Amino acid sequence: MKLFRRIRILRANRLLPRWYEPFRWTVTIAVLVSLFTIVLESGFRLALPTALRWTVHVLDYVILVLFAADVVVGYVYAPSRWGHLKRRWLDVAVIVPVVVSLLTARSGLAFIVIRQFVIVAQAFTRTRRFAGLLERLRLQPVSAMALSFVGLIAAGTLLLCFPAATGDGRGTPLLDALFTATSATCVTGLIVRDTPVFFSRFGQLVILGLIQLGGLGIMTFSASLAVVFGRRLGAARRRVVADLIEESRNIDIGQTLRYIVLFTLTAEALGTLLLFMRWLPEYPNPWYALYVAGFHSVSAFCNAGFSLFPDSLVHYAADPAVNLVVIGLIVSGGLGFVVVHEMLNRETVRRGPVFSFRRLTVHSRMVLWTTGLLTLAGTVLFFFFEYDGVLAALPVPAKLVASVFQAVTPRTAGFNTVSMAGLKPVTLLLFLALMFIGASPGSTGGGIKTSTFAVLFMAVRSRIRGRQDVEVHGRVVPKDVVYRATSIAVTSVAIVAGFFILLLATETGAFQDVLFETTSAFGTVGLSTGLTGQLSPVGRVLVTLLMYIGRLGPLTLALAMRARVSRLPIEYPSSEVMVG
Repeated sequence: MKLFRRIRILRANRLLPRWYEPFRWTVTIAVLVSLFTIVLESGFRLALPTALRWTVHVLDYVILVLFAADVVVGYVYAPSRWGHLKRRWLDVAVIVPVVVSLLTARSGLAFIVIRQFVIVAQAFTRTRRFAGLLERLRLQPVSAMALSFVGLIAAGTLLLCFPAATGDGRGTPLLDALFTATSATCVTGLIVRDTPVFFSRFGQLVILGLIQLGGLGIMTFSASLAVVFGRRLGAARRRVVADLIEESRNIDIGQTLRYIVLFTLTAEALGTLLLFMRWLPEYPNPWYALYVAGFHSVSAFCNAGFSLFPDSLVHYAADPAVNLVVIGLIVSGGLGFVVVHEMLNRETVRRGPVFSFRRLTVHSRMVLWTTGLLTLAGTVLFFFFEYDGVLAALPVPAKLVASVFQAVTPRTAGFNTVSMAGLKPVTLLLFLALMFIGASPGSTGGGIKTSTFAVLFMAVRSRIRGRQDVEVHGRVVPKDVVYRATSIAVTSVAIVAGFFILLLATETGAFQDVLFETTSAFGTVGLSTGLTGQLSPVGRVLVTLLMYIGRLGPLTLALAMRARVSRLPIEYPSSEVMVG
């Protein structure tokens, strides 16, 4: 009898009331209507009639109450309340600010809009038509990545066209909004409008959001959030994400994505803290100092180059604190998450840096050596080329700091602490080479990538020595990798040359300025000698397209070649061809 007394009968299913589903759709429609009025009132700064404005405010509070009721009813009727909390984590995250907004008589509609948008998106993605389209995109990472960036650019363009996005309340012209949204999404940094002067705080935050999403890659970012909040990735999705983060080894993709999010947030938060401590004495308002620090930290880590200072970081050319923090963020974002993960993880932290270096793969060693050599060579050459040029007014220690900064920033970062218009032609040539090479695979930067450059260099060295194979640290680089690197480099040169010719035909700038602008756009660098603001409408369209191609081109080409590896059904006889 005691045994039966301890048995509890659990309800396996709790039926929701019939009115619950219409009730949820009513809340969703009310949220959309309220969001539409907010866009009209705030985005376009329309003066609504007093009666309508009061109606909107009342509707906001009604939505808050309905949302709270929706959350409570869903929890009460859930079969498993703990499972319901795990599935509906967003409700738990949103209910707190909603309750606070009710108690403080403030509008918390923004949180509910996010929650309702997620619910509507989930309902829409359950349809068969969307499921079939999504499955095709998942199996085609090139198309998925390209379309995701197009969608992000389109959304950013629309938001920047809002009157609230500009300081004068007129909105950004469509072509300039498209150019800015593309530059931010592709983490380039080229601007046709002065960011701190032309754009309002809302417009700057839109640019910052585009930088963050574009730097990580919208597909990697969305998949990362899905993994972080406990959702499992299917086999097709795992293959897509592995390609997007340039990881070919058989590892736990979910764990890698969690590391990407954690490392990104940690690096940006640390950079924000350090820059905040440096800039706090300069600004009477600590919140504004925090905002400036956060903006530059995200922009530097994502290798974007957008700045809230009209002269970028020229004012801080001799400031070691700002220079070292920004350099650290640029390098950490440009090394690639795979390399960083090998260097910084639980095992390496516990056993020390020596253990970490010994366990590095050939790819990581190649990236680190190439990055170090390019930085060293760029520092030495810039120091001697510009010693009596743009560095003439600085003391020797500041010249060294500025030289290191200028050796790092051309490789897709875009910040500058010296005047680009005053550089010598030989320095411009140095920058062209660094911009074309760019950052490392799987990073927030662009270019043909450091590993591509290293493979080509070692292939040439092997041929000069009369060797058939390309050897690196006791390992042979597969010929397929050498062919891929050659194809990426040759195609990139052809793209830059083609757009350079088109810009020469449409623009009136000097030969070296047009070439510098073209290479900077393709490498998603953002440095300019002053030509960007003088571009004609046709030139702006060409540079916009080039930034998009430069951000996706090398990776897209690599993915396409990786997916199309095949052998001919027959083998043809060989024939000698004279070259050189």
